[in-house]
Amino acid sequence: MKILLYFSAFLILILPGCKPSTARFLVSTKNFKPNSVISIYSTITGETYKVENITNSYQKFTINFPKEGYATFRVETPNRYTEHWFYLNNGDFELNLDGDDMEYFPFESSPSENGQEFIEYYKIKEAMSKSVMDSLNLAQREFDNSTRENVEDKAKNLNKWMEKNEKLQFSIIKTYHDKFPNSPNTIFILDQLGLVNTYTEAYVNIFNSLNNELKESKAGIKLLEQITRSSRMMAGSQMPNIEGQNPNDDLFDKKILKKVNLVIIWTSYNTKSRENNKMLSELYKKYKNQDVEFIGVSLDTKRNWWVNVIRDDKLDWPQYSDLKGAKSPNAKNLSDYNIPYFFLINKEGKVLMNNDLTTSFINDEIRKRL
Repeated sequence: MKILLYFSAFLILILPGCKPSTARFLVSTKNFKPNSVISIYSTITGETYKVENITNSYQKFTINFPKEGYATFRVETPNRYTEHWFYLNNGDFELNLDGDDMEYFPFESSPSENGQEFIEYYKIKEAMSKSVMDSLNLAQREFDNSTRENVEDKAKNLNKWMEKNEKLQFSIIKTYHDKFPNSPNTIFILDQLGLVNTYTEAYVNIFNSLNNELKESKAGIKLLEQITRSSRMMAGSQMPNIEGQNPNDDLFDKKILKKVNLVIIWTSYNTKSRENNKMLSELYKKYKNQDVEFIGVSLDTKRNWWVNVIRDDKLDWPQYSDLKGAKSPNAKNLSDYNIPYFFLINKEGKVLMNNDLTTSFINDEIRKRL
Protein backbone atom coordinates (compact mmCIF):
# COMPACT_ATOMS: atom_id res chain seq x y z
CA MET A 1 0.00 0.00 0.00
CA LYS A 2 2.83 2.41 0.82
CA ILE A 3 4.39 1.75 -2.57
CA LEU A 4 1.08 2.59 -4.28
CA LEU A 5 0.75 5.82 -2.28
CA TYR A 6 4.31 6.86 -3.11
CA PHE A 7 3.70 6.12 -6.81
CA SER A 8 0.48 8.16 -6.78
CA ALA A 9 2.30 11.08 -5.17
CA PHE A 10 5.02 10.81 -7.79
CA LEU A 11 2.46 10.98 -10.60
CA ILE A 12 0.88 14.08 -9.05
CA LEU A 13 4.28 15.76 -9.04
CA ILE A 14 5.24 14.98 -12.62
CA LEU A 15 1.91 15.25 -14.44
CA PRO A 16 1.68 19.06 -14.25
CA GLY A 17 5.00 19.23 -16.12
CA CYS A 18 3.54 17.03 -18.91
CA LYS A 19 0.51 19.24 -19.48
CA PRO A 20 0.53 20.55 -23.06
CA SER A 21 0.43 24.25 -23.83
CA THR A 22 -2.74 25.81 -25.19
CA ALA A 23 -3.12 28.48 -27.85
CA ARG A 24 -6.44 30.20 -28.48
CA PHE A 25 -7.19 31.70 -31.89
CA LEU A 26 -9.69 34.56 -32.17
CA VAL A 27 -10.35 34.89 -35.89
CA SER A 28 -12.55 37.26 -37.85
CA THR A 29 -13.36 35.75 -41.29
CA LYS A 30 -15.26 37.14 -44.27
CA ASN A 31 -15.69 36.74 -48.05
CA PHE A 32 -14.70 33.07 -48.17
CA LYS A 33 -16.31 30.51 -50.45
CA PRO A 34 -17.81 27.30 -49.04
CA ASN A 35 -15.34 24.51 -48.18
CA SER A 36 -12.59 26.96 -47.21
CA VAL A 37 -10.45 25.86 -44.28
CA ILE A 38 -7.73 26.96 -41.87
CA SER A 39 -4.96 24.55 -40.90
CA ILE A 40 -2.02 24.88 -38.50
CA TYR A 41 1.15 22.85 -38.97
CA SER A 42 4.13 22.67 -36.60
CA THR A 43 7.69 22.63 -37.95
CA ILE A 44 8.83 21.34 -34.55
CA THR A 45 6.76 18.14 -34.38
CA GLY A 46 5.77 17.78 -38.03
CA GLU A 47 2.12 17.51 -36.97
CA THR A 48 -0.99 19.26 -38.23
CA TYR A 49 -2.57 20.58 -35.04
CA LYS A 50 -5.82 21.91 -36.42
CA VAL A 51 -8.09 21.94 -39.45
CA GLU A 52 -10.97 24.37 -39.03
CA ASN A 53 -13.78 25.25 -41.46
CA ILE A 54 -14.10 28.95 -42.26
CA THR A 55 -17.59 30.24 -41.43
CA ASN A 56 -17.39 33.93 -42.44
CA SER A 57 -17.97 35.02 -38.88
CA TYR A 58 -16.09 35.61 -35.65
CA GLN A 59 -14.51 32.22 -34.87
CA LYS A 60 -12.77 30.88 -31.77
CA PHE A 61 -10.81 27.67 -31.53
CA THR A 62 -7.99 26.27 -29.41
CA ILE A 63 -5.14 23.87 -30.01
CA ASN A 64 -3.00 21.94 -27.55
CA PHE A 65 0.65 21.40 -28.41
CA PRO A 66 3.66 19.86 -26.62
CA LYS A 67 6.32 22.40 -27.58
CA GLU A 68 6.36 26.01 -28.70
CA GLY A 69 8.10 27.00 -31.92
CA TYR A 70 7.59 28.06 -35.52
CA ALA A 71 4.45 26.92 -37.30
CA THR A 72 2.57 27.45 -40.55
CA PHE A 73 -0.85 29.07 -40.73
CA ARG A 74 -2.48 27.92 -43.98
CA VAL A 75 -5.70 29.26 -45.50
CA GLU A 76 -7.17 27.15 -48.30
CA THR A 77 -10.12 27.84 -50.58
CA PRO A 78 -11.45 25.61 -53.40
CA ASN A 79 -9.13 27.29 -55.91
CA ARG A 80 -6.15 28.74 -54.03
CA TYR A 81 -4.18 28.78 -50.78
CA THR A 82 -1.75 30.96 -48.83
CA GLU A 83 0.71 30.11 -46.07
CA HIS A 84 2.34 32.33 -43.43
CA TRP A 85 4.87 31.53 -40.74
CA PHE A 86 4.21 32.49 -37.14
CA TYR A 87 5.55 31.68 -33.68
CA LEU A 88 3.26 29.28 -31.81
CA ASN A 89 3.21 29.48 -28.03
CA ASN A 90 0.82 29.60 -25.08
CA GLY A 91 -1.77 32.40 -25.19
CA ASP A 92 -4.21 34.27 -27.42
CA PHE A 93 -3.75 35.08 -31.10
CA GLU A 94 -5.97 37.61 -32.88
CA LEU A 95 -6.38 37.35 -36.66
CA ASN A 96 -8.34 38.98 -39.45
CA LEU A 97 -8.96 36.94 -42.63
CA ASP A 98 -10.49 38.24 -45.87
CA GLY A 99 -11.14 35.82 -48.74
CA ASP A 100 -10.84 38.70 -51.21
CA ASP A 101 -7.33 39.59 -50.01
CA MET A 102 -5.49 36.50 -48.77
CA GLU A 103 -1.91 37.68 -49.35
CA TYR A 104 -1.53 39.97 -46.35
CA PHE A 105 -0.31 38.63 -42.98
CA PRO A 106 -3.50 37.89 -41.00
CA PHE A 107 -2.08 38.05 -37.44
CA GLU A 108 -2.92 41.25 -35.58
CA SER A 109 -1.55 40.27 -32.16
CA SER A 110 0.52 37.47 -30.68
CA PRO A 111 1.20 36.54 -27.03
CA SER A 112 5.01 36.41 -27.37
CA GLU A 113 7.80 38.82 -28.27
CA ASN A 114 8.86 36.53 -31.13
CA GLY A 115 5.32 36.50 -32.41
CA GLN A 116 4.93 40.28 -32.28
CA GLU A 117 8.24 40.71 -34.07
CA PHE A 118 7.03 38.33 -36.78
CA ILE A 119 4.05 40.64 -37.31
CA GLU A 120 6.49 43.54 -37.74
CA TYR A 121 8.51 41.51 -40.26
CA TYR A 122 5.44 41.00 -42.44
CA LYS A 123 4.54 44.69 -42.18
CA ILE A 124 8.01 45.57 -43.47
CA LYS A 125 7.73 42.95 -46.20
CA GLU A 126 4.33 44.18 -47.39
CA ALA A 127 5.50 47.81 -47.48
CA MET A 128 8.71 47.05 -49.39
CA SER A 129 7.27 44.44 -51.76
CA LYS A 130 4.20 46.12 -53.23
CA SER A 131 5.72 47.58 -56.39
CA VAL A 132 7.74 44.48 -57.27
CA MET A 133 4.85 42.12 -56.49
CA ASP A 134 2.49 44.13 -58.71
CA SER A 135 4.97 43.81 -61.59
CA LEU A 136 5.57 40.12 -60.85
CA ASN A 137 1.84 39.36 -60.81
CA LEU A 138 1.41 41.21 -64.11
CA ALA A 139 4.31 39.26 -65.65
CA GLN A 140 2.73 36.01 -64.43
CA ARG A 141 -0.62 36.87 -66.03
CA GLU A 142 1.08 37.80 -69.30
CA PHE A 143 3.00 34.51 -69.29
CA ASP A 144 -0.17 32.53 -68.52
CA ASN A 145 -1.85 34.17 -71.54
CA SER A 146 1.18 34.00 -73.85
CA THR A 147 1.10 32.65 -77.39
CA ARG A 148 3.55 30.45 -79.23
CA GLU A 149 5.01 33.57 -80.83
CA ASN A 150 5.71 35.50 -77.62
CA VAL A 151 6.03 32.80 -74.94
CA GLU A 152 9.85 33.03 -74.83
CA ASP A 153 9.79 36.80 -74.26
CA LYS A 154 7.06 36.49 -71.62
CA ALA A 155 9.02 33.75 -69.86
CA LYS A 156 12.15 35.90 -69.76
CA ASN A 157 10.17 38.84 -68.38
CA LEU A 158 8.62 36.63 -65.71
CA ASN A 159 12.02 35.26 -64.72
CA LYS A 160 13.38 38.80 -64.51
CA TRP A 161 10.72 39.84 -61.99
CA MET A 162 11.08 36.59 -60.06
CA GLU A 163 14.80 37.30 -59.68
CA LYS A 164 14.10 40.88 -58.57
CA ASN A 165 11.67 39.58 -55.98
CA GLU A 166 14.23 37.10 -54.67
CA LYS A 167 16.89 39.80 -54.30
CA LEU A 168 14.39 42.08 -52.61
CA GLN A 169 13.89 39.51 -49.83
CA PHE A 170 17.40 40.16 -48.52
CA SER A 171 16.77 43.91 -48.31
CA ILE A 172 13.60 43.14 -46.38
CA ILE A 173 15.39 40.77 -43.99
CA LYS A 174 18.22 43.27 -43.45
CA THR A 175 15.70 46.06 -42.70
CA TYR A 176 13.96 43.78 -40.22
CA HIS A 177 17.25 42.72 -38.60
CA ASP A 178 18.35 46.33 -38.24
CA LYS A 179 15.12 47.04 -36.36
CA PHE A 180 15.22 43.84 -34.26
CA PRO A 181 18.92 42.91 -33.98
CA ASN A 182 18.34 40.27 -31.28
CA SER A 183 15.47 38.45 -32.97
CA PRO A 184 15.98 34.73 -33.71
CA ASN A 185 13.35 35.14 -36.41
CA THR A 186 16.07 36.44 -38.76
CA ILE A 187 17.79 33.05 -38.86
CA PHE A 188 14.50 31.21 -39.30
CA ILE A 189 13.43 33.46 -42.19
CA LEU A 190 16.80 33.07 -43.93
CA ASP A 191 16.58 29.30 -43.56
CA GLN A 192 13.03 29.13 -44.91
CA LEU A 193 13.93 31.36 -47.84
CA GLY A 194 16.02 28.45 -49.12
CA LEU A 195 18.28 30.50 -51.40
CA VAL A 196 21.67 29.98 -49.75
CA ASN A 197 23.10 28.32 -52.87
CA THR A 198 21.82 31.12 -55.09
CA TYR A 199 22.69 34.17 -52.98
CA THR A 200 25.49 32.93 -50.77
CA GLU A 201 27.12 36.34 -50.42
CA ALA A 202 23.86 37.92 -49.20
CA TYR A 203 23.55 35.16 -46.58
CA VAL A 204 27.15 35.75 -45.48
CA ASN A 205 26.59 39.49 -45.09
CA ILE A 206 23.47 39.09 -42.95
CA PHE A 207 24.93 36.23 -40.90
CA ASN A 208 28.04 38.28 -40.10
CA SER A 209 25.84 41.06 -38.73
CA LEU A 210 24.17 38.73 -36.18
CA ASN A 211 25.19 38.91 -32.54
CA ASN A 212 27.22 36.06 -31.06
CA GLU A 213 24.26 34.58 -29.20
CA LEU A 214 22.34 34.13 -32.44
CA LYS A 215 25.39 32.84 -34.32
CA GLU A 216 26.08 30.26 -31.60
CA SER A 217 22.48 29.08 -31.29
CA LYS A 218 21.51 25.68 -32.69
CA ALA A 219 19.76 27.32 -35.64
CA GLY A 220 22.72 29.68 -36.19
CA ILE A 221 25.23 26.82 -36.30
CA LYS A 222 23.04 24.92 -38.76
CA LEU A 223 22.73 27.97 -41.02
CA LEU A 224 26.48 28.57 -40.88
CA GLU A 225 27.08 25.00 -42.05
CA GLN A 226 24.85 25.63 -45.06
CA ILE A 227 26.62 28.90 -45.84
CA THR A 228 30.04 27.28 -45.53
CA ARG A 229 29.12 24.55 -48.01
CA SER A 230 27.69 27.06 -50.47
CA SER A 231 30.69 29.39 -50.13
CA ARG A 232 32.84 26.76 -51.79
CA MET A 233 30.85 27.32 -54.97
CA MET A 234 30.55 31.12 -55.03
CA ALA A 235 31.43 32.88 -58.30
CA GLY A 236 35.22 33.24 -58.43
CA SER A 237 35.82 30.23 -56.18
CA GLN A 238 37.84 27.26 -57.33
CA MET A 239 35.55 24.35 -58.05
CA PRO A 240 36.16 21.40 -55.70
CA ASN A 241 37.67 18.42 -57.44
CA ILE A 242 35.31 16.07 -59.27
CA GLU A 243 35.66 12.63 -57.70
CA GLY A 244 35.28 9.37 -59.58
CA GLN A 245 36.00 8.00 -63.03
CA ASN A 246 34.45 8.07 -66.48
CA PRO A 247 32.96 4.85 -67.96
CA ASN A 248 36.49 3.93 -69.14
CA ASP A 249 37.77 4.23 -65.54
CA ASP A 250 39.78 7.41 -66.21
CA LEU A 251 39.93 10.04 -63.45
CA PHE A 252 38.73 13.60 -64.03
CA ASP A 253 41.47 15.79 -65.48
CA LYS A 254 41.23 19.59 -65.72
CA LYS A 255 42.94 19.37 -69.11
CA ILE A 256 39.54 18.69 -70.66
CA LEU A 257 38.26 22.13 -69.58
CA LYS A 258 37.56 24.76 -72.24
CA LYS A 259 36.76 28.47 -72.11
CA VAL A 260 33.23 27.83 -70.80
CA ASN A 261 32.17 24.58 -69.13
CA LEU A 262 28.71 23.53 -68.03
CA VAL A 263 28.82 21.09 -65.11
CA ILE A 264 25.69 18.95 -64.86
CA ILE A 265 24.87 17.12 -61.62
CA TRP A 266 22.36 14.38 -62.37
CA THR A 267 21.28 10.77 -61.81
CA SER A 268 19.99 8.12 -64.17
CA TYR A 269 16.82 7.57 -62.12
CA ASN A 270 15.83 11.24 -61.68
CA THR A 271 12.90 12.09 -63.96
CA LYS A 272 13.87 15.74 -64.36
CA SER A 273 17.44 14.78 -65.25
CA ARG A 274 16.17 12.51 -68.01
CA GLU A 275 13.85 15.22 -69.31
CA ASN A 276 16.78 17.66 -69.42
CA ASN A 277 18.99 15.31 -71.41
CA LYS A 278 17.20 15.87 -74.73
CA MET A 279 17.54 19.65 -74.42
CA LEU A 280 21.17 19.36 -73.29
CA SER A 281 22.02 17.10 -76.23
CA GLU A 282 20.73 19.69 -78.69
CA LEU A 283 22.58 22.45 -76.87
CA TYR A 284 25.81 20.44 -76.88
CA LYS A 285 25.63 20.01 -80.64
CA LYS A 286 25.32 23.80 -80.95
CA TYR A 287 28.32 24.65 -78.74
CA LYS A 288 30.75 21.73 -78.81
CA ASN A 289 32.89 23.34 -81.51
CA GLN A 290 32.85 26.80 -79.88
CA ASP A 291 35.31 26.27 -77.00
CA VAL A 292 32.52 24.97 -74.77
CA GLU A 293 32.47 21.69 -72.86
CA PHE A 294 29.73 19.92 -70.92
CA ILE A 295 30.73 17.72 -67.95
CA GLY A 296 28.29 15.28 -66.41
CA VAL A 297 28.69 14.29 -62.75
CA SER A 298 26.34 11.49 -61.77
CA LEU A 299 25.29 10.72 -58.21
CA ASP A 300 24.32 7.18 -59.15
CA THR A 301 25.19 4.05 -57.18
CA LYS A 302 24.61 1.46 -59.92
CA ARG A 303 27.12 1.46 -62.76
CA ASN A 304 24.87 -0.31 -65.26
CA TRP A 305 22.05 2.23 -64.76
CA TRP A 306 24.51 5.08 -65.24
CA VAL A 307 26.23 3.81 -68.41
CA ASN A 308 22.96 2.61 -69.96
CA VAL A 309 21.39 6.08 -69.70
CA ILE A 310 24.55 7.68 -71.12
CA ARG A 311 24.15 5.37 -74.11
CA ASP A 312 20.34 5.55 -74.45
CA ASP A 313 20.13 9.35 -74.09
CA LYS A 314 23.18 9.85 -76.34
CA LEU A 315 25.11 11.93 -73.81
CA ASP A 316 28.25 12.63 -75.84
CA TRP A 317 30.06 14.84 -73.33
CA PRO A 318 32.48 13.63 -70.60
CA GLN A 319 30.80 11.78 -67.74
CA TYR A 320 32.11 11.00 -64.23
CA SER A 321 30.84 9.21 -61.15
CA ASP A 322 32.26 7.60 -58.03
CA LEU A 323 29.01 5.58 -57.69
CA LYS A 324 28.61 6.58 -54.04
CA GLY A 325 25.26 8.31 -54.46
CA ALA A 326 24.38 10.81 -51.71
CA LYS A 327 27.53 9.77 -49.84
CA SER A 328 29.72 11.06 -52.66
CA PRO A 329 31.86 14.16 -51.96
CA ASN A 330 30.47 15.43 -55.28
CA ALA A 331 26.96 15.57 -53.77
CA LYS A 332 28.11 17.70 -50.84
CA ASN A 333 30.73 19.85 -52.55
CA LEU A 334 29.26 20.51 -55.99
CA SER A 335 25.46 20.72 -55.60
CA ASP A 336 24.75 20.61 -51.85
CA TYR A 337 22.73 17.45 -52.56
CA ASN A 338 20.52 19.10 -55.22
CA ILE A 339 19.57 17.14 -58.36
CA PRO A 340 19.55 18.17 -61.15
CA TYR A 341 21.96 21.05 -60.71
CA PHE A 342 23.99 23.18 -63.12
CA PHE A 343 26.87 25.64 -62.85
CA LEU A 344 29.47 27.18 -65.13
CA ILE A 345 33.26 27.15 -64.72
CA ASN A 346 36.12 28.54 -66.80
CA LYS A 347 39.23 26.88 -68.19
CA GLU A 348 41.00 27.19 -64.81
CA GLY A 349 38.11 25.56 -62.97
CA LYS A 350 36.85 28.76 -61.34
CA VAL A 351 33.11 29.14 -60.88
CA LEU A 352 31.60 31.61 -63.35
CA MET A 353 28.00 31.25 -62.26
CA ASN A 354 26.31 29.21 -59.59
CA ASN A 355 23.14 31.25 -59.31
CA ASP A 356 20.73 28.31 -59.35
CA LEU A 357 21.19 28.09 -63.11
CA THR A 358 18.00 26.81 -64.76
CA THR A 359 17.63 25.10 -68.12
CA SER A 360 15.85 28.13 -69.61
CA PHE A 361 18.91 30.31 -68.97
CA ILE A 362 21.76 27.92 -69.84
CA ASN A 363 21.91 28.96 -73.49
CA ASP A 364 21.97 32.69 -72.68
CA GLU A 365 24.60 32.33 -69.96
CA ILE A 366 26.94 30.28 -72.16
CA ARG A 367 26.56 32.69 -75.08
CA LYS A 368 27.33 35.71 -72.88
CA ARG A 369 30.66 34.20 -71.83
CA LEU A 370 32.03 33.26 -75.23
